Amino acid sequence: MPTKLSDIINPQVMGDMIDAKIEAQLKITPYAKVDTSLQGVPGDTKTVPSWNYIGDAEDFDPESGNEIETTKLTASSTTFTIKCAMKSVGIFQTSINSGLGDPIGQAETQLSKSIAGKADNDVLAAAYTSKNVVAPTTLAAIAYNGIVDAVTKFEDEEDGVDKVMFIHPSQETALLKDSSFLSADKFEKGVAVNGAIGKVAGCWIKKSKKVKLVTAAKDDSGTALTADNLAEYQAKVDPSVTLAVGDKVKDLAAGSQYYLCPIIKLEPDSADTEFTESELPAITIFLKKDIQVDHEWFPKKQCHDITASKYYGVALTNAAKVVLARFKK
Repeated sequence: MPTKLSDIINPQVMGDMIDAKIEAQLKITPYAKVDTSLQGVPGDTKTVPSWNYIGDAEDFDPESGNEIETTKLTASSTTFTIKCAMKSVGIFQTSINSGLGDPIGQAETQLSKSIAGKADNDVLAAAYTSKNVVAPTTLAAIAYNGIVDAVTKFEDEEDGVDKVMFIHPSQETALLKDSSFLSADKFEKGVAVNGAIGKVAGCWIKKSKKVKLVTAAKDDSGTALTADNLAEYQAKVDPSVTLAVGDKVKDLAAGSQYYLCPIIKLEPDSADTEFTESELPAITIFLKKDIQVDHEWFPKKQCHDITASKYYGVALTNAAKVVLARFKK
């Protein structure tokens, strides 16, 4: 029996392969919790609540005849719309006929990298909306003391709470030379966070080229150019800083440029409240529809179009669990 085009490219099989490859390539996304409550239900908008603490209880004498004052519950919230992340590639039938290389396998790999990269970007962008920024007056290269300053920003009441810190590969050399750095090979198998190069000051260290190198900053001197396209300048400016219309930016001198390293708290403050409304995870991915692969055949062009898509939204759901640390380039 002759081979059919539908046998050559099976979207369902490709979808499973791409999904598996995406999982293997994700570097930042695994530290966000996946919420599937939007799957199979109408609507594509999600409002994420964040309750504010009412404070510790107070002493009260029931026999005093007085009434204790009530405290109002207050909360903030973030509303966002589910979006579609999608990428498509075209493969000419001549490429398949020639037998040169593996164009279909390459399409799977490239689509996997594309979707994984986008997911990691979105999770990192959510982390960068945290306002818990450790910005020392005097910038210094990454080292134990600076990481300790950042970690204590969490104000943990118990020791041993796991955290993961993302650094740029350019920072690795300085850490490896730090006497307080414990490389991953010093831990028993299965103890270290997957892909971590080691641990320092209670933080598992992972490398990512997506860690932000800030080369521009807000300028109040009035001498810099006003940003006509704020989105363009936001890519250069510290993502934790909000730009407004009329703000000005300036390039930082080489000695003032810095990496903005996210630290994400992996564990709840209390096991009893983990991932409940009272204690949400640091970052949440609200998954509407997981990876779908579609195949179209265009006989007049003798071309296959393979498209991968994923519907989701990402939000910083617990800002207290994300700290951004500045380290000199």
